Amino acid sequence: MEITRENTGELTATIKMVISPADHNESVTKILKDYQRKANVPGFRPGHVPFGMIKKLYGGAVFAEEVNKLVSDKLHQYITDENLDILGQPIPNTSLTPEFDWKEGQDIEFYFDLGMTPKFDFVLDENIAVDYHVIKVDDTMVDKYLDDMRQRFGNMINPEVTGEKDVLFGDFVQLNADGSVLEGGITHTSKLTVDLVSDQEVKSKLIGSKVGDSIAFNPLKATGNATEASAMLGISKEEVEGMESDFMYTISEISTMSPAEMNEEFFGKVFPEAGITTEDAFRNQVRNESEKAFVADSDHLFAHHSQDKLIESVSIKLPDEFMKRWLIESNEGKLTAEDIERDYDKYAEGMKWQLIENKIILEAGIEVGDAEIKDYVKDYYLQGWRTLQLTEDLLERLETIADSFIKDKPAEVRRIVDSLYGQRVTAYIKSKVKLVEKEISYDEFIKLDAEKH
Repeated sequence: MEITRENTGELTATIKMVISPADHNESVTKILKDYQRKANVPGFRPGHVPFGMIKKLYGGAVFAEEVNKLVSDKLHQYITDENLDILGQPIPNTSLTPEFDWKEGQDIEFYFDLGMTPKFDFVLDENIAVDYHVIKVDDTMVDKYLDDMRQRFGNMINPEVTGEKDVLFGDFVQLNADGSVLEGGITHTSKLTVDLVSDQEVKSKLIGSKVGDSIAFNPLKATGNATEASAMLGISKEEVEGMESDFMYTISEISTMSPAEMNEEFFGKVFPEAGITTEDAFRNQVRNESEKAFVADSDHLFAHHSQDKLIESVSIKLPDEFMKRWLIESNEGKLTAEDIERDYDKYAEGMKWQLIENKIILEAGIEVGDAEIKDYVKDYYLQGWRTLQLTEDLLERLETIADSFIKDKPAEVRRIVDSLYGQRVTAYIKSKVKLVEKEISYDEFIKLDAEKH
């Protein structure tokens, strides 16, 4: 076999491969001999079919398959042996590769185009300044968080009069068109959440009602939700759809969540280790914890800003025409040349960032190990088990689930690995460049983040 390479540009090359009969005759003959042993052809005993007949029947297909396999193996071996740092994958050059009829006994030429990875240098230091947006939690947000916490740690009480956030318990009884009770109709005892009632006329009747009061309405029309209405009436969703009957709902109990008092007991439930005794100290703690929670959001936006900054500041030249061809080939017909041409700047930026990221990973020695991947999966499932007591049996089950996930979901594992590498790269960049901190409100942050996406 003869393999040669010719540089066709600063970042492109063409490989020529010449396959001679000696390169494949032995493997083709071996496969055909195996076919001969196993072939079941009418008129011949198994294993006694003439080799010539086997070759006539299967020779062309076996020859083509073996040549293609040989070309693929030797091409990638050549790239490895020559230590060629290529972009994407080699692309067959159909204009240079001569047509042939897949017959044995002749040399066959193949040509492949390569795009070479550009060489570039950059230094991550404080000479590179990147905006870092710090989300400030204002008093309005603190008030909202306090309201949510007080509700979460509040107590259920039974007020005398129904409010718009209350939950009612009572009996549904199906009515006739004239408002009388339908004999043999649907009856059911269930709860009714006032806030889920979208019909304002019905809601206004419920608000202000007391235990013992009765209100007539159609549950489906009142909620606009067949699932909610079926739960109220104790029947299937299919049965409730299209139901025109009104029901009399008689209230037997009113319940609502009374917000927790702003006292030391409440402060201790929310922040057990903080030793907070005053409302001002509690509000400051809420503010500080909330701002810490927003660090991940700030880092996420910083990652986009740092990518843009590095792509802009690092000079990377790409083999554009090769890249366009490769994008069409690698997307297997999903993208046209027009699609690529229109959006090529975005594809080029993505490739440049991938090259920069890979360089950072190598220079910083960033690695993501199996144990870290497994911990990520376990943490994911633990988020859903926060209300469960973590017994030894549960932890063993978690180990089994994580092992199965890693084994059975390679695409998800690949996504996790990419995410972990991305986090490490962002943290590394953050530790090296100059951070230009900018305070920003949460609403402003959401708008800015949406623009970046």
